[in-house]
Amino acid sequence: MPSAPVEVSLEFGGAVAVGTDVTVTLQARPLVDAERLSLSITLPDSIELIAGETRWEGPAGSGERRALTVTIRPRASEPAVIRGAAALGFQDGTTLGAARSLALPLGDRSKPTLPLPPPKKTKTGESVIEYRDAP
Repeated sequence: MPSAPVEVSLEFGGAVAVGTDVTVTLQARPLVDAERLSLSITLPDSIELIAGETRWEGPAGSGERRALTVTIRPRASEPAVIRGAAALGFQDGTTLGAARSLALPLGDRSKPTLPLPPPKKTKTGESVIEYRDAP
């Protein structure tokens, strides 16, 4: 399947933690001239928008970089995904777009993690971690 003639990236600008502000930037660079470029960032309900706009639209020439930056604050320690999209609109009514997603590295901290057993030394002094699956 052919791809849209636009390069798109979506990235965090800092560490992500519950209750901490972080920037998210959607960047687009059209590879062709277009009458219109639309950028949008979609946030899940567990993410609070602190600053910035989640939509932008305007003209875009080939090679021109456009960016949409928002400041967000995660409110809950639960899995969530931020989506970013860029769409090019042409005079004949054609719209071509591309999308990216960012999974927030926030999980359910109440789930237990299994500790690794301490390493054992072999006769030659090498460290080995043994793993045995429970029956």
